[in-house]
Parts: sequence; structure tokens; C-alpha cells
Amino acid sequence: MVESESFIKEVSEEVKRDILFKTLKKFKWPIIVLIILLVGAVGGYEYYKFDKKVKAQEIGEFFVSAIENLKNNGQTVTEEIDNNLISVLIKLHEAKYFEEKGDIKSANAAYNYIISKYGNNKFFNHYSKFQLYLMDPAKSLGDKKKIEVLDELSAPDGPLKLLALEQKLNVYVMINDLENIKLQVKLILSDQSITPEQVSRIKEVESIYGLK
Repeated sequence: MVESESFIKEVSEEVKRDILFKTLKKFKWPIIVLIILLVGAVGGYEYYKFDKKVKAQEIGEFFVSAIENLKNNGQTVTEEIDNNLISVLIKLHEAKYFEEKGDIKSANAAYNYIISKYGNNKFFNHYSKFQLYLMDPAKSLGDKKKIEVLDELSAPDGPLKLLALEQKLNVYVMINDLENIKLQVKLILSDQSITPEQVSRIKEVESIYGLK
């Protein structure tokens, strides 16, 4: 009985192996292709991670080098880099560098370059326009033009809305336009994103004009 069971078990194992070998033989090439694809996919992903890491390191080194060259030698970047964020950050550093050096012409050129090349990004667009406005608003713009610029920057979806509203308030204070002063104070104080520092400044205007 034991021998019979052992024989049956041995035969069963042989049948299983036979089926396995026949299956492998029948589907040999599909299996080989599948293995190659799996190995290729794993290898490709590993290469992708490695390549991405190398590129990130290169971009980081390029950014640091560009900032150091600007700070130490006043050297600007002339070559193109395949990363819009790094490119615009470098150009913003250049604009601020020229502004601090008193080279308003070069600072203007840098900000206008950002607006023309990266203007589809609302933050960089509005930030550059706001900086252009702040550099020399009194001499370069009349009151009407100032308001036009600030109207765009203080739009409801503008990333610098509150800062632009404060500048509009300053314009109306300078020309003593009480109605618009009241309006700007109301708009600014009703904004949920207002900072404590801004509240303090606006409350001071309220106190001066007795708007409470």
C-alpha cells in the first residue's frame, strides 16, 4: 500500500514536471520577451532616477555659480538653461542686483525680460511689474497711469493684490482723494489675507483721516 502511494506520488510529480516543461517549451519566446521587458523596465527606471538626480545636481550647481558670479563679478548669465524656474530666479537676482547698484536701466531691462519671456506666470509677471512700479513711480508715471498699473496688480486674483491696494491708497493720500482713501481702506481691511503689519499701517491712515 505504501509502495503504491509512493508510486502514484512519483508519477504525479513526473506529470507535473512534464506539463511544466511542455508549457515552458510552448511559451518559451513570450516568456523570454516578458523577462527582457521586465529587466528593461527596471533598468530604465533606475537610469531615469540616476539621470534625474544628475540633472538636478547640475542645475543646482549652475544656479549657485550664477548667483556667486553675479555677486562677486557682476557677471550675468547669457546662456540658456532648460529650466524655466531656475532661469527666472537667476534673472530676478540680476534685476535686484542692478537695482541695489543704482543701475536702474539694467534693472528695468531684467524685469521687462521676465515679463516678456515668463509673463504667462502670473506671479512672476505681477512681481516684475510691481518692482518696476516701485523703482521710480513718481518720476516715470502720472497719477492716472499709476492707478492703471495698480488696478491690474490689485485684481481679485492677483498674487500681490494687497500690496498693490496699499500703493493705490498711497496715491490717493498724496492727492488727498478722501472718497478713494475710504474705499481702499475698506478693501484692504476686509481682505482675509491681510497681515498684522498691514493692519497697523492701515489703522494709522484711518486714524489720520478720522475714518473709524
